[in-house]
Amino acid sequence: MRILLAAAAALSLLAACSDPEPENVQARAANASIDLEQRYNRIQAEAENDVDAQAAPVDNEAETLLNQLGAAAANSAGEPANAQ
Repeated sequence: MRILLAAAAALSLLAACSDPEPENVQARAANASIDLEQRYNRIQAEAENDVDAQAAPVDNEAETLLNQLGAAAANSAGEPANAQ
């Protein structure tokens, strides 16, 4: 009887340690790949938003300076070159 119990215990241990089904491994790999791609897309979108948010004030300042230069050039276009 002991031998049968030991054999049954050994078989149950072997069954628990068996390799997973190949389809399960492929499905898990595919799911992990999809999860990683989605995470990458989220991180990239966050990075782009962060860069845009940081660049916006600089872009606004550059546009203001260009407008001021354009206005100054328009005002000085009618004056003689020697006028100060």
